[in-house]
Amino acid sequence: MHAIRANRSTRTAVALAAAALVAAAGIMVGATVASAAPHPNPHPHPTPSPTASGTPSPKHSQLDVTKLSISNKVIAHGKHHGDTVTGVLTDEGTGVASEKVTLEARSGVKPRWTVVATGTTDSTGTVGFTVSPKVKTQYELVFAGDSTFKASESNVITLLRVK
Repeated sequence: MHAIRANRSTRTAVALAAAALVAAAGIMVGATVASAAPHPNPHPHPTPSPTASGTPSPKHSQLDVTKLSISNKVIAHGKHHGDTVTGVLTDEGTGVASEKVTLEARSGVKPRWTVVATGTTDSTGTVGFTVSPKVKTQYELVFAGDSTFKASESNVITLLRVK
């Protein structure tokens, strides 16, 4: 094996290039992790008003916490193609029945969330919608909450144009 001689400026340039590659890889990993994380609340729901002590009023602290999941499945039969967007509303792992859930969507350059459909959860807490996006569209499910359960939102999924 032969040693390759390089002057100081070449070694410095190579070290800087290696550092830039390591930094870029770190940024890419960070971006991937950030895109997989739950999205910040794009349309916040009202928060409980604090009492004089600065804590939420007892009425609001007694609400059960809910979780809303979202998934999709491509459907294709004959000439019709679309996606089924399904969600499950749960409270401590148990499905919450008979609750109103909205499907919201956004697309385009300056997207705003709009309600595209409303459904009611079944006995297992499941609700489903069929969509056929014409352009790349993001979807999320929103449960507004009620006198028993706190509001919750699903993560956001992105569906491509249906061909």
